Amino acid sequence: MLVRYRAGVIGQTAGTVHLVPVLGEREVSAVIALCGDLLCSEEIEMVAHNMGVPCAPCLASRAIAMDSSAGCDGGDAEIAGGPLYSGWGWPVTQQRDLIQLSLDCDASAIAIPIPLSVEVTQVLTARHCAPAVLAHPYAPEHHMVLTGEKFGAALPWPSGVYEVSGSVMLPPTITIGGPITWVQPPSKDSLRLSREIDVFGALRTVIRD
Repeated sequence: MLVRYRAGVIGQTAGTVHLVPVLGEREVSAVIALCGDLLCSEEIEMVAHNMGVPCAPCLASRAIAMDSSAGCDGGDAEIAGGPLYSGWGWPVTQQRDLIQLSLDCDASAIAIPIPLSVEVTQVLTARHCAPAVLAHPYAPEHHMVLTGEKFGAALPWPSGVYEVSGSVMLPPTITIGGPITWVQPPSKDSLRLSREIDVFGALRTVIRD
């Protein structure tokens, strides 16, 4: 899909046009563009081809993906991290120097403001379901908490918390804006232990307290 920010959101009508994965039937509050930018669903609109200025990093990521799917040599990255995630059974794809966790099936990513994320992570750790947590250069005010089991229906996340759609980049991927890094490193059981409903429950606990 081709999307850009709505008029007035960033002070201009012809914003950069990003490429994002086609959204499924499940309603989500945010999506990650191919360049890695975190876009809030309520702030973007779909656009037709040949409208606006295309995002160069999005186009570059798309070109790499198409090149890899065509069976070119080097399509499967051989950088540290990818084989490890695959060995754990994580739904990852690896294209040269880009590692992505697919959010189309059971895995999900919840973008939580950093102060809340720190407390949520502490609650989840105390409950023996410590999550893997990412820092993303395109979402500097949020941490992304990864889960391995979606609830099955849209949860009423509080304002400022976003369920991300499409895919999320994993370390050691480096974007134009900087590297993707772990705030809390994962283990092979991270996605199994931390479910979407667990994160929601921990978040409610933190807000209530």
